[in-house]
Amino acid sequence: MVLRRFSVVLAVAGAVVLTGPAALAEPPVDVVGQVDDRADVLSDSEQSDVEDAVATLQSDDGVEMVVVFVESFDGIDPDDWVDATAVQSNLESSDVLLAVAVDDRAYSYVIGPDADADITTEEVDDFLADDVEPQFTDENWAAGAVAFAEGLGNATGGGGGGLGTVAVVGSLAVLGGGAYLVVRSRRRRSAAPDVKRLEKPDPHAGVPTDALQGQASSALLELDEAVKSSQLDLDFARLQYGEDAVTGFTEALAQSRQELTRAFTLRQQLDDEIPEDEPTTRAMLTEMLQLTSAADARLDAQADAFDQLRDLEKNAPQALEALAPRITALHGRLPADEQRMGELQRRYAPAAIAPVADNLEQARARLAAAEQEVTEARTGLDAGKPGDAVGDIRAAEDAVVQTGQLLDAIGRLATDLEAAVQRIPAARADTEQDLAEARALVASGDRSGLQPQIARAEAAIVAADEAMATTGGALPDPFTALRRLEEADIALEQALGVARDAQTRARRAAAALDQALLNARSTVAAAGDFIATRRGAVGAEARTRLAEAERHLSAASGLAATDPVSALQEAQQADALAGQALQRAQSDVSGWNSGGGYGGGGYGGGGYGGGFAGPGYGRGPDIGSLVLGGILFGGGGGGGGYRGGSFGGSGRRHGGGGGGGGGGGGRRGGSGRF
Repeated sequence: MVLRRFSVVLAVAGAVVLTGPAALAEPPVDVVGQVDDRADVLSDSEQSDVEDAVATLQSDDGVEMVVVFVESFDGIDPDDWVDATAVQSNLESSDVLLAVAVDDRAYSYVIGPDADADITTEEVDDFLADDVEPQFTDENWAAGAVAFAEGLGNATGGGGGGLGTVAVVGSLAVLGGGAYLVVRSRRRRSAAPDVKRLEKPDPHAGVPTDALQGQASSALLELDEAVKSSQLDLDFARLQYGEDAVTGFTEALAQSRQELTRAFTLRQQLDDEIPEDEPTTRAMLTEMLQLTSAADARLDAQADAFDQLRDLEKNAPQALEALAPRITALHGRLPADEQRMGELQRRYAPAAIAPVADNLEQARARLAAAEQEVTEARTGLDAGKPGDAVGDIRAAEDAVVQTGQLLDAIGRLATDLEAAVQRIPAARADTEQDLAEARALVASGDRSGLQPQIARAEAAIVAADEAMATTGGALPDPFTALRRLEEADIALEQALGVARDAQTRARRAAAALDQALLNARSTVAAAGDFIATRRGAVGAEARTRLAEAERHLSAASGLAATDPVSALQEAQQADALAGQALQRAQSDVSGWNSGGGYGGGGYGGGGYGGGFAGPGYGRGPDIGSLVLGGILFGGGGGGGGYRGGSFGGSGRRHGGGGGGGGGGGGRRGGSGRF
């Protein structure tokens, strides 16, 4: 086969050297679905446009095309990356794969040797140069992918003899002599991704959908636990050895966390009020399993190197030495945090401080458990059994971290409550201003549905006043008051929006955004702290809501400067989801404490129940506190073993995957930069 390459120079005005954070690398992947947007650059409608173009190419021309967007090709040659991805994704010899690395500003494609199309090299050259690359250069990612599919379809015109005349077709655009300006204006999807894809063989055929649901949920919980455990291990390794020593582990954890977030998004979509049909449900569950498997395998791949780095059997004395000052410092914090908690109890309603109500008790229990674990580790070392000390050291490390989280949460809530108190007068003024505008419109004869919103706003102001009242021994709840005002003002804003121009809506959304972000950040932090320090009892539903809340909050923060209207919607969604996560998690813990096991099907599927007593349980560390914190995992009833001692925490290893499709000759494709 004759290989022919060419380069295209794309002019970039005012080219400057790009400075800023590096793109998160993406190694060759197992592509999920027909359009796999791993870089999150497609809106819902754009995703549908690309899927429609891919479906049309298959139905009209018999060519099955797969598209994947990633942030980076991970420093790998684009041709090698796309070849590896085609094999890893088990693509057929008749398939076409297009891969776009948006931050690398590069693309690559491969056309299987049996693709049913009649197309020449010159035709591919033409539509790449004229239709595809200009779209990618302008960051019109969907349009570029659609143009690629349409180009293949147009070129196949008369059907016929396959792609035998096509050699490797590629392009390489040198931007501004090697220096260029990248201005990213990504359009983030506001909802979970549609899963509308062409039918592929079901890898779990024969497994009932209910059983597949259980497998996916268990895998999601296990990966969430592995990521949290890995982060704890990584934090301690960073303290001991410095940032440079853990760079590879940090990157692996970041990529696995990305896949975990995507899996949580799918779980949320399955849980929402919009039902999916069974084929779509199975496709989404399959994707969840693929994501969790890939993320967990990545963590496991780092396990041996991480164990060698820490080598706790050899370094146990140093690890114990590092724990001592942290335990001492936490003891020193307790009086001030006790005073702060007492002040919160005197100033605010119980509902306002509910997320941290038992944090002091839990912190003392974790700290006592950490000390006991340290004592037992020293006993193991003195007896010449460093291997016995490893589990104690890891449990002590986790308990120390969670003690800090529990105490930090008290201070953060105190700060957030004070900020909410300061925001209430302005929020009330905004609501009253909108209320006056709505009343004026009604008085002038406007009948556009404002009256119900006026009544709602009036009731919200009354409810906010009641939430802040201090008569009869009542204590104020600033979060409730602020939320009532915010909800009423949002309803008024929506009703008044018809009468306002876009500029006015944006200005008013920007004014309301600060308090919405305050609410969202506070609720997300409260839910996150609660779940992280009680994760042994918290199930999948609470974790899923929290992950989605964090995603929406991140989107709100990113949009705040450029699109306040969308940012406000994202912040409100984050606040609502985090509130649901906190309520679900509190319910799970309540069920666990009452002896009913995991209220939401927590880690391991509900095994511990109420089998552990409180701080006075037997002799040794506070087992109940450690299990509640997710520091101990094991069989129910007797205090299971310590969690696996490796990066990732799961202690699992995965066998190598089966080989992909034939990787022999016949590669036809190319790559380019834009």
